[in-house]
Amino acid sequence: MKEIKIKEQFIKLRADGYSFDTIAKKLKTSKPTLIKWQRELDIEINNLKYFNLQNLMESYCLLKSHRIDSICK
Repeated sequence: MKEIKIKEQFIKLRADGYSFDTIAKKLKTSKPTLIKWQRELDIEINNLKYFNLQNLMESYCLLKSHRIDSICK
């Protein structure tokens, strides 16, 4: 159970772009273990990266549309 929570944190940190060294310190896990997890969880990490990028793009588009609306009024 504890390992599942650590892996979830690992997925989030990798999707956010953190290095293996930084994650190893934060999660108190060895770098070789993290590299192994990267291979195992690559699809989940990439899916979260994609989801984060989609959210960022939607936020940007909303902000941009609000600015355009305020200029047009």
